[in-house]
Amino acid sequence: MKKVCSLVLSIVLLVTLALPALADGLTVGTYDPASAGATEVGFAWWGNQVRDEVTKAATDFFTENYPNITFNLNTNVWNNYWALMTTYSANHDLPDLMQQDYAYLELWANNGSLLDLTPYVESGALDLSNVPQNIIDTGKVGDGIYAVCAGVNAPSLLYNKTLTDKLGIEVPKNLTWDQFVEISRKIYEAEGIGAVYGEGNSENMPTFYARSLGYTSLWTAEGLAPTAEEMAGYYQRLIDGVAEGWMFDTDKIAGVNVTDLAQHPLVYGTSNDVRSWCAFAFSNQISAFQTAATADGIELGLTNWASSDPVASNYVKPSQFFSVTTDAENPDLAVAILNYLINDVEGNKILQAERGIPASSAVASAIADSMDSVNPTYSMTVEYLEYVTANSSPIFSALPSFVGTVQTEVLQTLSEECLTKGTSMTAAEAAQMLVEQTAEIAADY
Repeated sequence: MKKVCSLVLSIVLLVTLALPALADGLTVGTYDPASAGATEVGFAWWGNQVRDEVTKAATDFFTENYPNITFNLNTNVWNNYWALMTTYSANHDLPDLMQQDYAYLELWANNGSLLDLTPYVESGALDLSNVPQNIIDTGKVGDGIYAVCAGVNAPSLLYNKTLTDKLGIEVPKNLTWDQFVEISRKIYEAEGIGAVYGEGNSENMPTFYARSLGYTSLWTAEGLAPTAEEMAGYYQRLIDGVAEGWMFDTDKIAGVNVTDLAQHPLVYGTSNDVRSWCAFAFSNQISAFQTAATADGIELGLTNWASSDPVASNYVKPSQFFSVTTDAENPDLAVAILNYLINDVEGNKILQAERGIPASSAVASAIADSMDSVNPTYSMTVEYLEYVTANSSPIFSALPSFVGTVQTEVLQTLSEECLTKGTSMTAAEAAQMLVEQTAEIAADY
């Protein structure tokens, strides 16, 4: 995985690489969208204002080239997106194309909602010849290809560099947990600005912690990989941080919208007590965060999530995927649009690598010259991903189907309780509940 991702990122930097001549028009594969007649295509994703704008512009560009094809666009924040897509799936009314996530891919493929793209890849209708095989494999469930990587990224701590520079604080690469705590304490004591640690129902943060203990993943097919004794250390971090004051507690989190990047405490807040000096995000999100931060004159910095073993914890991953759903009225047309999103150079210039460095090495190279003029964070992201590729471990496998339920019914509840100021729950009790309830949920799948 490391060698493959390193190859992708190296190619991005070789902007003088000679590319094969592209055919006239958009890169859509072997199916001609003009033959579809007047058709409206549904396309859904979660995201932010920047992603919404560039995706709409890319679909508008497609319509300019194929006036018979229009789009019904559906965008939401993360939590609302999955609730809405689940409702659509139950009614067999999913959009033709949907954004997918590594955490949910196995569940959605196994419930029959996603189209196996293997025949289209084999026929050439979906061209993945410039996508490294290990990146293609991340979209597989069993022997089928149910998703295509929309961009490559990595866990990233985005931080207020304007603030840390002002205080004379250097945020290092390969940031350790002890360094993160020390920096957070200094900033809180000096400015009263705290830290938001992850998102309540996400498996990302405990997975990062579990990897620091030597596990590849937080999960096994039967439940949790680490023991309750091991996971107690994770919940102790939350309890201690809130007790010391520098970590946001549930009262502060309730007053902010951490899923709306433009409203995140890193870039928005009327006073220091509702501001955060950092955000536990992913590298593809820095463009949207920086756009919001610029209004307050804030320059953002980029490093890894804090870990007791950063190299063991960190990984390079698909930022998200594009999938064709089994509800698509014209799967051939949907695949042609997917091919456009992955392989068309002009379309990807419009998309501005907001979802991450393009999975196609040819496209990543072809857009490199133009990206810095429209996305000032592009070079920073490429440099960071190159560093992570050399200082990380292989990514975990696609998550078991039960993980989504554990996130909403267990992880969120325990996180909220441990982030409650003066909580009566101990870290050992929280970890024991996590292990036991995860095993019970897994047994029902």
